[in-house]
Amino acid sequence: MTVPDMRIRAAINDIQGWLNQIPVPGEAVVRQAIILRLLDAAGFNIWNPLEVVPEETNATGHRADFLVRAGEGKFALEIKGMNVALNQSHYQQAATYAVNEGTRWAIVTNGRVWVVIDEHLPGRWDERVALKLELGQDEFADDLALLLNLSAWRDDLFVAAIAQITERQKWRHDAEKTRREKIPVIEEIQRKYGLGFELAVEAAIDMHRITEAEGEILRGATIAWQPYVAISSSAPAELKKGIVTEHLSLPGKSSEPHPARQVEFAFKARKAEATAIWNEADNIWTIKKGSTALDRVPDYGKWLATEREKLISEGILRRIGDGLLEYVEDHNYTSPSNAAFYIAGRSCSGWDCWKDSSGQPASTYRKSN
Repeated sequence: MTVPDMRIRAAINDIQGWLNQIPVPGEAVVRQAIILRLLDAAGFNIWNPLEVVPEETNATGHRADFLVRAGEGKFALEIKGMNVALNQSHYQQAATYAVNEGTRWAIVTNGRVWVVIDEHLPGRWDERVALKLELGQDEFADDLALLLNLSAWRDDLFVAAIAQITERQKWRHDAEKTRREKIPVIEEIQRKYGLGFELAVEAAIDMHRITEAEGEILRGATIAWQPYVAISSSAPAELKKGIVTEHLSLPGKSSEPHPARQVEFAFKARKAEATAIWNEADNIWTIKKGSTALDRVPDYGKWLATEREKLISEGILRRIGDGLLEYVEDHNYTSPSNAAFYIAGRSCSGWDCWKDSSGQPASTYRKSN
């Protein structure tokens, strides 16, 4: 989890706290206590009028509450009070201003609902909604952190960021549908054979009552998401490597410094065996040369096939047969879950599945922070 991600999550926690006392704030409060705070948490310089431009009427007579500029990217931001139901007229107002300022993107929000308008989409203004987020949803903080990702805006990678958020929204919807439809199947097997939940899931897979991907969802798996599905050649190196948005809890509140460590972990997934070195200082996970990975891709992670082929073309991975891939050289990942996903070809909590030489999970080290 990056520093802006943590700051956005902390800000949202505070916002949700005071919303209990002010459940329907007006536009002025939404602007000051929600919008500006979240822009600041994301890394935008709200005190620089060249970056966050307030209420500027352009040459055509149109205005928005803010025009937010960052490097190659910019978007119009229209703000309403939380008692206002957002509609087509608001979308048109913001998008028209955005187009006149040379950008296709506008964000309209009442603080609770965030609507992204893409002027390039055809049809009525309500048909040009590219994305919608809502405060209070479990994954709102993660999605908003990607929506307001400063690097994505600076390098004009927002199309890819939108695609990423849309993909994981779909995954959540499909996962909920799977749990609703398949949990009764698992319960039936548990009753019939007297099995625990995990064994019942495995039995259901063996009996072809559920798929392996559905089994992963029922076990409570989350996706180690790649936040960009397309990276420009001018993007910073850290973006090209694939920064990951983790669905993990915030670190503990202790601010005591700890010496940085490098710890070796191992992970086995069927025939695949991998070794990784965790560098605590920058949270980099280095899969070591000679590690193997399962050459498979789940239905919910088809992007992995493209990423692996890229690594093969770059000489980092090679196919060695028997359904395995081998790392020809060391390769870095920015989270344990992402590293584990590449090894197992399925989602799993990296902090749990990577083990040290004594069999302790990586989470043991993480919690000590």
